[in-house]
Order: sequence, then structure tokens, then C-alpha cells
Amino acid sequence: MRYLSGVLALSLLMAGACANRSTATTVSSGATPASAGATTGAAVSAAPGGRAGGGAIAAQGGRGAGPQAAARMTPEQLDAAMKTISATNAALGMKLMNNDLPGAAKDAQTLATAFADVERFWAQANKADAVKLAQEARIAASESAAAATAGDATKAAASRSNMTGTCKQCHGVYREGDAQAGYRIKAGVL
Repeated sequence: MRYLSGVLALSLLMAGACANRSTATTVSSGATPASAGATTGAAVSAAPGGRAGGGAIAAQGGRGAGPQAAARMTPEQLDAAMKTISATNAALGMKLMNNDLPGAAKDAQTLATAFADVERFWAQANKADAVKLAQEARIAASESAAAATAGDATKAAASRSNMTGTCKQCHGVYREGDAQAGYRIKAGVL
């Protein structure tokens, strides 16, 4: 019995270490801790023997275990996230122009969170290139938030510019329509 308790304790420690390592890798790539859990399926294969570890939770949406984490994100939810991103990005631009760095930091963090949802949608759709672009946008938004928090308006604006460029790349491949008729995912993508 004592041996079994020791094995259980060791396995819990190892699971925690693996989860911390996954988060540390994400954070070091520029994401903030609030969005660090939003990684993709790439982390799933990191567990030995193909067993699902902390990456499996991240692949389910980066929100932790439970029914909401495993729920699939719908195209309608993606559309809502995109509308949030569009409005928040415009607000971020205005706040940066007006040197409202605390407000800009908050908007940039909202963008990072929304891009984590976009990342989850494309991971569920098995579109690795879109996942990568969503990750890049999320990281750029997090960098913009960090720069604004640090009082560096120039770096915050540059990170926002990088994020917006990434958005345009993804939209060129996956979005059709216009402002008048509305935007949608290109036919045949899903």
C-alpha cells in the first residue's frame, strides 16, 4: 500500500511538471499567462506513448477539463469572436493614437483571449495553417498588451500592426464576402 501511495504521488508530480512545462513554453513565446493555456493539438503528441496529458486539455480549448472545454466551437461562435476582434482592434488603434496605454493594454488582452478562441475553432477544423496564424495573432496581441502595460506605445503599436497583418493573411485564405454583404468562411473550407 505504501508503494502504491508513492507511485501515485510521483505520477501526480510528473503530471504537474509536464503541465507547467507546457505553460512555460507558451509563455516564453510571448503569450501572457491569461492566454497561455490556449495551445493547439501539437501539445497532445508531446505526452509519452501518445497518452493525453496537459496538452489534451489545451487541445480541447485551453480552458481546462469539463464539458465546456470539450464543446466544439461553431462557425457562429467564430463569427461572434471575429466581430469582437474587429471592434476591439479598432478601439485599440484609437487608444494607441490617444496614448491611452492602460486602455490599450486591456483591449490588447481582450484580443489575445478572442484569438485563443479562433485558434480553438481552427484546431477543431484541422486547419494547421489557420491555427498557426491565430497563434501568431494571439502572441502579437499579448505582446501589444505587455508593451502598453510597460508604457511603450511604439512597441505596442508595432505588435498591433503585426497582428493586423496576420489577420489579413488568414482572411485572404479563409474569408469571403464584403462589408456590405457580410463576411463568411469560404465555401468548401470546412
